[in-house]
Amino acid sequence: YLSVAPVLSTLWFGALAGLLIEINRLFPDALSF
Repeated sequence: YLSVAPVLSTLWFGALAGLLIEINRLFPDALSF
């Protein structure tokens, strides 16, 4: 568990950041207030 948790968290934050980048690329006005 102690060796799997950091890997899963890294993959999760990486996927989340990639998703935000894709949303920002497809919809440039969605994240700009």
